[in-house]
Amino acid sequence: MRPIIFHFQMPHRQTAALVDLCRVNLTESDDPAMMTAVNPLTSDEDLAYFPTDYADSRRRFNSFAQTLSVKTINQKPVVLGSWKVPGRQDDDLFVDHIYLPPNSQPKALIVLSSGIHGIEAYAGAAIQSMFFAEILPKIDREHTGLFIVHSMNPFGFKHHRRGTETNINLNRNFFAHPSLYQRKNEASRILHERFMPKKPVDSDRSHLLQAMRIENGGVFFDDVSLDQLIKSVAPGQFDHPENLEYGGTEPEPQSQALIDWLRTHMPEYTSVILLDLHTGLGHRGRLHLLGSGQPDEIDPSLFTKLFDPAKDKEFYEFTPADAEGFYETHGTLNGIFPQLAHKQQKICAMTLEFGTLGHDAEAQIEGINRWLIDHQGLLFGFVNQQLETKAKADFLEKFFPHEEKWRKKVIAASRGLFLRFFARLGAAD
Repeated sequence: MRPIIFHFQMPHRQTAALVDLCRVNLTESDDPAMMTAVNPLTSDEDLAYFPTDYADSRRRFNSFAQTLSVKTINQKPVVLGSWKVPGRQDDDLFVDHIYLPPNSQPKALIVLSSGIHGIEAYAGAAIQSMFFAEILPKIDREHTGLFIVHSMNPFGFKHHRRGTETNINLNRNFFAHPSLYQRKNEASRILHERFMPKKPVDSDRSHLLQAMRIENGGVFFDDVSLDQLIKSVAPGQFDHPENLEYGGTEPEPQSQALIDWLRTHMPEYTSVILLDLHTGLGHRGRLHLLGSGQPDEIDPSLFTKLFDPAKDKEFYEFTPADAEGFYETHGTLNGIFPQLAHKQQKICAMTLEFGTLGHDAEAQIEGINRWLIDHQGLLFGFVNQQLETKAKADFLEKFFPHEEKWRKKVIAASRGLFLRFFARLGAAD
């Protein structure tokens, strides 16, 4: 389950535009578990955490892993591994991972994952690099295990795709039982037939955007509201590999590998927490902690222990399941955790999402437009190289803005969240 964030109504000042179409310096407070950001954008050093591409990111991750593997004095050894992802175009794809087991009786397992939507891995990998350099040395591993997964979708990271080589959205691909892949989504199919033309892209305005109109402050595409559009497409579909949000018919190799790993290791722990890193939705540069729509994905007592959105508002905001704009999705990584948990186990499966283009209606519709243009181009190509180059640049910007201020905010917010999270967990030195 994952919130899809957008507005139904637009302020009047936005209507015309639509129609026209860090390093933080941290100081301890009286409570040593709490930190305060005093100057959120002071250091260019945070920019160095961001990789240049998939190969650079993988090299960095494995370099950290190798360093950790030799620093095991008085601690259980670090376990390094890789899951090979087979490909037709590219056979040099791996999901690298590190397991740091607790030194004694296991209590809490933290899973920190990035890049399930491949192109979003730039920021996720940078956050993981910062975590290795700054946060991990402060963590007491006596009862806490950490499983850190680099780029669940290496093809998408390497080739700037959101999905896999076969157009699978890995965040619709996680089911513990094969019958769940039989879900039907006829509304999604109908909308694809209406708004995804089967021809090369000939404009930077998608077919959907060309059909947009404003009525009583609401956005419509012909007779389909923005509400209907998102509600129909976002849940995912499992029948049409060429359409958006395709979840596949069985777990992808890396999905199955992660499920198998969790089956093996989760039973040892009393609590399991997922922190899954994403970019795209929400206010630009703002970290959104997204809640689940299913109560078994977030144990209320565990969430309350680890997160305090009021005290932590300088770093993130929490979007609960009943927030405006929430819609059910199927096959998410978050959802596999309660499927695998035993009855006494507490689960807190969270998505950490950094906004990119923005949260106002104009920005959100532009985001959808870029998504559709990219997908049409993937299927049918572009009428010229200039349009293709622009579309690919726009798509990358949708998930990995080039602005230095945005990148510094991503690191600053992550740092603040991690420091408070592990202090509350009782696993910080």
